[in-house]
Amino acid sequence: MRRDFRLLSSLFCLLLLPACGPANQLRILGDIGRPPFSGPLPQGPPRMAVLDFSYAAPAEGPGVIGRDFDRVRQVVWDGDPGRTMADLLAGALAEQGVPTVRLKAGAPPPDNVQYLISGTIRRFEVNVRRGDIMKVSDEANVSVTVNVSGTGMPASYETTVSSAATVQELFALPSQLQHALLTAANSAAEEAVRGIRQSAASGAFPKGGAGGDGNRK
Repeated sequence: MRRDFRLLSSLFCLLLLPACGPANQLRILGDIGRPPFSGPLPQGPPRMAVLDFSYAAPAEGPGVIGRDFDRVRQVVWDGDPGRTMADLLAGALAEQGVPTVRLKAGAPPPDNVQYLISGTIRRFEVNVRRGDIMKVSDEANVSVTVNVSGTGMPASYETTVSSAATVQELFALPSQLQHALLTAANSAAEEAVRGIRQSAASGAFPKGGAGGDGNRK
């Protein structure tokens, strides 16, 4: 009986590896992208160009984007937050009917681009905290400053947007941390697009474009 119990315990830990593993890192796998979009995307030459956002890696080292305070370990993601946020913003702009091109930081924009968008990531993290004996919370926080300059703008436009998302579960799972981070990052990108649409760069948006006020349908 004791042998069977030990076998069941081992199998249980193999199935629930994130909760039973002694590793000092919790690694998130996969990318942070836009949710599926069923509407038409714009055609024609780009009106806006989005550059990679600047991002300073935390003191703990590249890839560390948070902590699992419940099990005292780092949360690690191999993705690039600066490139990811630029991709999300460009995707959200395209869904609003704005032809948009993505560029690496420092790359010259095409001649026909009216507006250049750059940004700085202030916060890009997801942490795990124990709420009670049966539940942990995956808490994602994303904050970015977005700058827009271009033709016909009397001055560059700047806005800082922040978003948070929380997922509760029995124990920390990489897929749930990814979901929380994806939700917060996309919400921040969409909020930035709403601000851009209300700025002097509003002429780049088609009248009555997809989603109306910047929301996805």
